[in-house]
Amino acid sequence: MPRFVVLIGLEAYAVLLALMQAGGGIRTDEAKYLLNIPYPHPPTIRWALSQFEMLTNQEFMMRILFATLMVQAVWLVWDMARDLPCSKKLSLAAIWLLSGGLLLQAGTIMMAPLTALEALVFLWMMHKKVRPMWVGLFWLLSLFTAYQAALFLPLVIACMQKQKCSLRMGALYIGVPIALLCLYTLTNPLIPASMISHSNRDLDSSLISRLIATGRLWAIGGSVFLSVFGTWGIVRARRWDLLAAFLLVFLYITFSRYNYYAVLFLPLFVGGILAKPTVFAFPRLNAALSAAVGLNLALGFFSGTSLPTARTAMQLFEGMDLQGVLLIEGSFGHEWQYESPWEVRRFTDGLTEEAGAIVCLSVCPEWDKATWRALQFEPEIWVRSKWLS
Repeated sequence: MPRFVVLIGLEAYAVLLALMQAGGGIRTDEAKYLLNIPYPHPPTIRWALSQFEMLTNQEFMMRILFATLMVQAVWLVWDMARDLPCSKKLSLAAIWLLSGGLLLQAGTIMMAPLTALEALVFLWMMHKKVRPMWVGLFWLLSLFTAYQAALFLPLVIACMQKQKCSLRMGALYIGVPIALLCLYTLTNPLIPASMISHSNRDLDSSLISRLIATGRLWAIGGSVFLSVFGTWGIVRARRWDLLAAFLLVFLYITFSRYNYYAVLFLPLFVGGILAKPTVFAFPRLNAALSAAVGLNLALGFFSGTSLPTARTAMQLFEGMDLQGVLLIEGSFGHEWQYESPWEVRRFTDGLTEEAGAIVCLSVCPEWDKATWRALQFEPEIWVRSKWLS
């Protein structure tokens, strides 16, 4: 099949994944990146995304871009597997495209899939004669994409060793980006505060429950079958870099349990199979089973998604010439700032005179409702009567 046709087919697949993610509306973390809010990650990708904020369909365009990067990365997998038998090469590419990690995360405007993609690039660099300087520059880009890139430090060190980089230059290429990241972090107090806040999540969870939850994400990341064969390949190959990176990712997810981290396992599973191809038995059968698991996970995930309250509220306001601030009672995220064309403020009595609309995500407080009318009651959404006339 001509490569151009495959390329177009892959792009159509990426657009489909972006459309499925868009059906769930904008999420709080995605809104942070689109609004260029200076936490929880360094600025590189946030700054790049902010350059497209003038687009009316910014969110969807970025979903397509992120999905395209993840889907088209299959060419890296294909290139690394070029020496494998055709059946294993095709099966490994198919598993990448239909794994739970990719199906559930491609098309999200999150840093986790980009970090996973960067780990795959480091694995690809090991198979190529890439100059240490370029490895170091990509390491700098990775660290300033997301802090989680530090989990793949063993892969970077292995890249330097593979290219026979001197100890002094290797330390320079690896250490300077880390020092710059530390300096950036210390000059942005919101970031450490955000880290401390997230570290308090699920403090009551037992170690057993955390390990079970991490095991679930391990299985999702590679649609069970790739997870098993990839992990076994890492162990059998006795590759210290893959094993160290795998343990770092596993431990990190154990203590920072978010579902979207499942994708961080995916490049390591691919690396495990490439390091020890003999563990990948019955490739066609396992590709089919992995695809079935991945599609089942995607069906369950996307069938349960619904538009968030922020977007449905904005749809209610369409056609109204609302003026003033939007007040919200209760806990709310940055998606409200992204969706709302009006300034969003937390409800206080002193601001009701400046408000054009009030949304109660918890029990509505008392205020003078003489000039207000309710648009809906779950959740309660109020607008001034004059905007309804």
